[in-house]
Parts: sequence; structure tokens; C-alpha cells
Amino acid sequence: MRLPNRSKAAVVITSIPLVLLAVVAVLLLADDVRRDRTHTVTVGEGTPVFAGGEHNCDTRQRTAIVQRSFVLPVRRIRYWKDCATVDMNLPDHGLAHFVVGVG
Repeated sequence: MRLPNRSKAAVVITSIPLVLLAVVAVLLLADDVRRDRTHTVTVGEGTPVFAGGEHNCDTRQRTAIVQRSFVLPVRRIRYWKDCATVDMNLPDHGLAHFVVGVG
């Protein structure tokens, strides 16, 4: 079934703003991630870190305790419903996160 030219034009005119909106959303997300990576975390006292990144408020799989005065580069800051997590690179090139404000 062929669409009349008016229908094709309507589809194209409707889809262009949607595509532009999606491109803007992706660019804003990429900029947010880029700005997150400019931060560092300076540890003031022994702080537990948990395995991996991209987890919500999961504190079951503790990897290590980062000692005082370590400076760790941030990979991503995520805000969840009940807390915030900060994904970071460890000195041994591993990925871990710590949880801020559970509850």
C-alpha cells in the first residue's frame, strides 16, 4: 500500500523534531558523563568501596577499604531513588563505587 505524498510529508515533518529531540538528549547525557569525569574524590578517612560500577544502592559486595588521603578519579556520579553512587577507578585499575546517603 502506497502512502499519498501528503502522508509521506506528514511523517517526515513529524519525525524530524523527534529525531532532533533524541539527538539533543544524547548530547546532554554525554556532556554530563564528560563533566563527571573531571571530578576526583579525596578520601578523608577509611572508606569502604564496593565491587564494580553501575549498581544502585548495593552495599553487599565490599571490595576494599580505601585508606586516608587517596585521590581517586571519578568515572560517573549516579543519583538513585534512595542514595547516590560514585563510580571510580581504583589504583589497581579496577572499577568500584561507594554509596552516599543510603536511606
